[in-house]
Amino acid sequence: MSTNISLTPELEKYAKSKVEEGLYNSVSELMREALRMHRRAEAEHLQYMRAELAIAEAQIARGEIEPFDIEDIIAEAKAEYRIRNDR
Repeated sequence: MSTNISLTPELEKYAKSKVEEGLYNSVSELMREALRMHRRAEAEHLQYMRAELAIAEAQIARGEIEPFDIEDIIAEAKAEYRIRNDR
């Protein structure tokens, strides 16, 4: 498969410098590695979010988390903002 991509001049310069340094054999190789790294980071983030969700679900099941009202949160934030800006 062949896909063409456009890089900003800054990114193109960076990519070519990595090839010139001998870290990659080509810009294509660098791009493949960048996509693999992105895929891994995305999978790790998803795994983290699922773990956090499981923790929250367990807390809800145990009754440790109280329902919240977005209007209360906004009012508290506004009050905190006023306190900080009155100094």
